[in-house]
Amino acid sequence: MNQRLPIDVLRALRSIVELGSVTRAAESLNLSQSAVSWKIKRLEKQLGRDLIRREGQRLVATNEGAELLIHARRILNSHDEALALFAPSTLEGVVRLGVTEQASLPQLAPILARFARQHGNVDVQVVVEQSQALRQSLVQGDLDLALHQDFSHALSAEDHLLWSERLHWCVPAGWQYTPDATVSLVTYGPGCFYGSLAQDRLQAAGIRCKVAVQCPYSDGVLSAISAGLGIGIVAGGNIDLRVETGRAFQRSMPLPEVANVLRYSQRKHDPILQALQQMLAQALTRTPEVAGVQG
Repeated sequence: MNQRLPIDVLRALRSIVELGSVTRAAESLNLSQSAVSWKIKRLEKQLGRDLIRREGQRLVATNEGAELLIHARRILNSHDEALALFAPSTLEGVVRLGVTEQASLPQLAPILARFARQHGNVDVQVVVEQSQALRQSLVQGDLDLALHQDFSHALSAEDHLLWSERLHWCVPAGWQYTPDATVSLVTYGPGCFYGSLAQDRLQAAGIRCKVAVQCPYSDGVLSAISAGLGIGIVAGGNIDLRVETGRAFQRSMPLPEVANVLRYSQRKHDPILQALQQMLAQALTRTPEVAGVQG
């Protein structure tokens, strides 16, 4: 068996798993889809193992592929750090990045770490806030780039769409609406546009409501709903088994999709900002894929 693990093949494997598709991996590597697919097939044949499998709309690593990726990331990090010694990035400065809780730090951390290795003289400062606060900070110049969330119809022409998801009415287990009762709401706080949407929908349906709990984090919102302190609107990606979907409300008061997008501040032409935006967009953009390894 050929014992060599070529750098370009390991990079293709990492890109596919991080981006979820051959299509996006090929774009990030400036290669054709067929070239990326061939690299993975050649590696699987060399090792005698399946390394990639499809899970829903994304390509993910098999168990053996995940084991290989642990070593691949170490190899690629060391390789890129060695190259950086002899071809260092010329970018330097500070980027202030705002993100919502929906863009989890465990997901962002490896992307930002890779950016830091490639651009050692760039300081990326991260702030986690609600979308409305992030947008305001962009306008005020307190942030340079924000990953925020808004209704799909309200997006700016300059927003780069990463992914969309459905909103759901979430209720405690076994909860049912009692006619003429006042519904208690759990929201993410005063700036929560989910909370405003919930109040608008309920009032339009002639249902009285009041805000009972305000918490800026999904775990607290779900805990409050689960404990029976109220109901609330939660994005599909954050729902867990602690709560149920309020099917009656889903049917009578359907909710729109929300979009998770990247938006620049006035510094949009800054090379540092463009480099970070490109890396985040490549890693986080989710697109529907066709079946098969060409996805």
